[in-house]
Amino acid sequence: MQSIFSHPIVAMLVMLGSLILFHELGHYLVGRWCGVAIEKFAIGFGHRIAAFRRGQTDYLIGWIPLGGYVKFYGSYRNEDVPDDVKGILFWQAPVWKRALIVLAGPLANFILAFLIFWGMVMHGIEHPPATVGDVIEGGRAQQAGILPGDKFLEVDGRQIKGWSDIERVFQKNPDRTLKVVIERDGSQVAKDVTPEPVTGRSIFGSTSKIGRVGVALGYPSAVVTITSPQSPLAKNGLLTGDRVEAWIDDGGLSHKINGLHETFHLFGAWSRAGVKSVKVSVRPVTISENESGKPVEKIDAQARVLELNVADWPKINTETDRSYAQLLGAVDSHLTIGLARGGSASMLKSGDQLLSWDGKPIKTIFNLQEIMENWRKPEVSLEVVRDFKSMVITVPLKPLELQLPEGAVTAYLLDVAMLGQTVIPESAVNRERNPYKAAAIAIDEAYTQTTMMVTSLWMIISGAMPVKALGGPVMIAKVAGDSAKAGWMAFFASMAVISINLGLVNLFPIPVLDGGQLMLLAAEGVKRAPIEESTIENFQKIGFVIVMSLIVLALYNDLSRFWSSMIRGIVN
Repeated sequence: MQSIFSHPIVAMLVMLGSLILFHELGHYLVGRWCGVAIEKFAIGFGHRIAAFRRGQTDYLIGWIPLGGYVKFYGSYRNEDVPDDVKGILFWQAPVWKRALIVLAGPLANFILAFLIFWGMVMHGIEHPPATVGDVIEGGRAQQAGILPGDKFLEVDGRQIKGWSDIERVFQKNPDRTLKVVIERDGSQVAKDVTPEPVTGRSIFGSTSKIGRVGVALGYPSAVVTITSPQSPLAKNGLLTGDRVEAWIDDGGLSHKINGLHETFHLFGAWSRAGVKSVKVSVRPVTISENESGKPVEKIDAQARVLELNVADWPKINTETDRSYAQLLGAVDSHLTIGLARGGSASMLKSGDQLLSWDGKPIKTIFNLQEIMENWRKPEVSLEVVRDFKSMVITVPLKPLELQLPEGAVTAYLLDVAMLGQTVIPESAVNRERNPYKAAAIAIDEAYTQTTMMVTSLWMIISGAMPVKALGGPVMIAKVAGDSAKAGWMAFFASMAVISINLGLVNLFPIPVLDGGQLMLLAAEGVKRAPIEESTIENFQKIGFVIVMSLIVLALYNDLSRFWSSMIRGIVN
């Protein structure tokens, strides 16, 4: 997407303008279908920047792009209407027609979301593959016999198309045994997996029990960390930072090794087979920064060929390949420092292996991530292994401002890049050419997003989620700008979600909004007589106060979240 459309203001104008236009078109088209005379069709409020008249209708664009309206002739009984107006006056139309016109706006937003999802499914959506990259030691997946490289086909009778399907179904079923079907070595295997119930934080800021099985999409690269100079692999010449690339057979033919799991699996396989020795090709790996400051692997151009004396290794008597590799003196390098930056550079060195954080053992990179998510101090006491000796050091951390539903908070992260980088497999494009099947998928996605929105709105009303979670135009501008930078698909996906949000909010039974108008029409239908004008006016005044209060609250929340970054943007 061109950079101009990635600007938050431009992206917001395009997104909000499209959503408002579609919403008002719903009112407009259904009004014309019902034969009601239309006086004005406006996008935006305030001073008009463009206008033209066609027939008896004025079409306007206002300079404040935060809404729009369709003005029908005879919106109120005491309204002065020109004698030459063609069509039915709004207040004279049957209640069901007026209700349909009012309802058409929010329905148009739901239809727009469906059309966007439908188009995305037909075009094709990139999904990370449903293949296990890593299995957490001791997790429910490992206990069930799930292995790295397994591809999920079905979970609980539901077809799995991508990694997001795996996350969604496991998270929704904590402590419930699910039957999964996986593909392994070309064959289908059935397993029973019971997700472990853990406390998770939703995108709305609430906490609840979710399911986790201990599988990860990314897989560790074949970079090893040596834990002891006296270990079998160290004696064979393997060093911390070496990436095992291939093994060489007796005929001199090289066989590529993909990832750390295959490396550790081969260690166990050679031991079981009683192999005496194996030659492997390794290359040292270091971590450096590129021009944009992103850590990248730098692989030594010169490979070394090592002879592993498998006959001298201890016999394999462990449950997993990883535990056997650890017995041989090698672990993955996900917790080994490859590059220390900022304040941590004076305290940490490349090759340091992390053992504990503030006295808490660090078992995996995922465990480290969970610990850091809740850390709110500018420094931490770390236990590391340096040159095979344990030591405790105090390390300064990097402050990072996070935008959480309850507002802005400052987190402190370890400013390092690990020696063992996680390899993320390429995404596959899932495309559904059948328009009917694509429509069914789009409806399901729209329903899922609507359910999430209803849940979040109810949580705000009930107090389960703080009102700080409300966002306004600045939040929309940020979402629009960030999604535009990610590409058209992300931009349209965000537009669909916000369109659903707009449709739901307009259905709130608040005067001024469509939901409030539907309440008045329902009362008129029950009463079988028009509502008194004074009652309508008081109702509208209350609604105006409520809506303005919500707008002010949303703007306050936006400013409290983004004021510092906004100031930095102005200064820069």
